[in-house]
Amino acid sequence: AGDFDLTPIKVTVPEGLNKLELAELLRTKIPNFDSEKFVSAAPEGYLFPDTYFFPPNVTSEKIIKIMQDNFYKKIATVQQGIANFGQPLEDVIKMASIIETEARQFETRQIISDILWKRIETGMPLQVDVSFKYVNGKTTAQLTHADLAIDSPYNSYRYEGLPPTPIANPGLDSILAAITPKD
Repeated sequence: AGDFDLTPIKVTVPEGLNKLELAELLRTKIPNFDSEKFVSAAPEGYLFPDTYFFPPNVTSEKIIKIMQDNFYKKIATVQQGIANFGQPLEDVIKMASIIETEARQFETRQIISDILWKRIETGMPLQVDVSFKYVNGKTTAQLTHADLAIDSPYNSYRYEGLPPTPIANPGLDSILAAITPKD
């Protein structure tokens, strides 16, 4: 009768999770989920936050494909804006990942976007605390002077420009804020 007893599992992925946090969320929801395989294969920044329905026997590879396909489908709505902005998609997503974890309101995100793009333009380090969550798991309240001296390309106090990869998986609002900076 086509009944394989594969009731889909609902997983809501919030904006701003990095792939380690996402792997932990998926591990708690999906039986026999391979977190290590997921983390090693998942491209940070390109796994769109949304609500998904996965079969209980879904593989890490299939989850990545579904989430990436959704990412490209969602950003198609702002593709022209990205092209007009003049920065490569990779840089827009890196910026959006920072903005996603820095602020919640769209207008605030646009202001942060403007500040950060200007810092890049002038050769100034971004100096954002959120990059440390990706480096050592610490938030602003937990950072020490020793943390600020960590030699990591993700240390936005020590190195200029955008990090080597996105630091989280941004939602559409943050992507839009990255390409529509506001004074």
